Amino acid sequence: MFKERKNNILNSIIESYIETSEPVGSKGLSGFFGFSSATIRSEMARLEKEGLICQPHTSAGRIPTEKGLREYVDGLKIDISKVKKEDIKGFAEKKGMDKVLKVISSISGGNTAFYITPKSIRYFGLSETLKQKEFDDKEKVVRFAKVIDNLPDFVQLLEFDGKVPLKVYIGKENVYKFAQDFSTVAVYFPFGKELCVLGVLGPVRMPYRKIIPYLLYTAENFRNKKLIN
Repeated sequence: MFKERKNNILNSIIESYIETSEPVGSKGLSGFFGFSSATIRSEMARLEKEGLICQPHTSAGRIPTEKGLREYVDGLKIDISKVKKEDIKGFAEKKGMDKVLKVISSISGGNTAFYITPKSIRYFGLSETLKQKEFDDKEKVVRFAKVIDNLPDFVQLLEFDGKVPLKVYIGKENVYKFAQDFSTVAVYFPFGKELCVLGVLGPVRMPYRKIIPYLLYTAENFRNKKLIN
């Protein structure tokens, strides 16, 4: 019971932060769960002690740490059959990778979708990504641009082993030094005779629950040649 409550509170903090980019306080969570503010504060203190959330400013609520985001992502139950039917129809109609990248970027909340094969490098969504709050820090803009400018080198470090089609790297989990402020969600799949990587790159405050099933779904359709390059 206590573990479930802790996980529910952590997930709520993370999903609120992903949506709003604002620290989350105990008052809002208390109203949502129906627990007292004291109970919520106690659970938040426990989460903070475990390194899953932190307080960015003295007067602020809490935000997830990279460790907290990792626990959240690892606990997601992904089912591509739950991808919305209207979005499935959209993928079926929008044949061609450029249009698929636009759809994935939109679903991801304006993060940068990318696609790499031995013969092709494409991406979409950079301008929308740079409008996000995290990029008020100009140094992050420069680092993100360096990742985009060097996508082939970056993708080579994602360590796909052929057994797990999906990889999620959060912040400092990224080996590529310029990507360590960001998150990467990517799938690796064969299409014809080519090996392809399709992914999303953006701030660690990324809607993983939405992105992961759509990437898996798209990769599955490419494997089955239901979408064309």
